[in-house]
Amino acid sequence: MTEQQPRQIIFDATTEIFATDSAGTFQFPLRHQDRSTIDTGSFDEARFVFSLWAPSAKRVLDLDRAYAELRASFDPEEEHWVKLAEIEPVVPPYGAGDSFDGWIVLPVLASNSAFTLFGSGFEPRIRLQIRASVYLVP
Repeated sequence: MTEQQPRQIIFDATTEIFATDSAGTFQFPLRHQDRSTIDTGSFDEARFVFSLWAPSAKRVLDLDRAYAELRASFDPEEEHWVKLAEIEPVVPPYGAGDSFDGWIVLPVLASNSAFTLFGSGFEPRIRLQIRASVYLVP
């Protein structure tokens, strides 16, 4: 019997700048190789890393107001999104809040999973770049 190896997935990067709506919220599906579901059944733990930033030098994210959470869907037949966790931003001690960087470690809850980032509290219609990855541990 071969032992399962850890797997790192870097989700597809935003191909263009992703904008929040007029209320400053967004929902961004995390996709890998243009697929929304990931085979997570042979893993016990998922370690997510996120980075959101405004590419415009004229914009700064208000990390006191910005909110991001990780949501998941576990049923490929019915898309129902469940809030897994709020992502606390890692705030640099002297930073101006130019990016929302965070991480979260969670147990794997299903054999196939789809993930999305939800955010609120950002400036209305602010343009964002988003990068995300997950390290799956057996």
